[in-house]
Amino acid sequence: MREIKVRAWDTKREKMWSADEMGQDQLTISPDGKGFVNVSGIDTRLSQYANHLIPLQFTGLKDKNNKEIYEGDILLNDYYGKSQIIVKWITDGFNVNLLSKGGAKKCEIIGNIYQNSELIQQSTKEGMK
Repeated sequence: MREIKVRAWDTKREKMWSADEMGQDQLTISPDGKGFVNVSGIDTRLSQYANHLIPLQFTGLKDKNNKEIYEGDILLNDYYGKSQIIVKWITDGFNVNLLSKGGAKKCEIIGNIYQNSELIQQSTKEGMK
């Protein structure tokens, strides 16, 4: 069974929060999947919705340096020659099918779309529109 983990990009602080940090703060994904809720155990009316946090799911894969690959990561791909892959969710899963066949071990995380937008190749940026 694949491990389910989520990290978050904080649009207010411009900081990436790890899955462990999210757990320590007892944040859970909101019902609409677009943010997080800090659920109050005393009274659910005291729960706070954090829509400034963008959820980014763990793919279940690790790169050649054994780093966890998350949605939004930018990978340098050596599987079919040097190219970049931006990990994102598509209709029926992550766009990393070639990685699941052993290719992830030939890729390296070089950043993410939030903190390292300068790494995105121009042609890739145009494809994201």
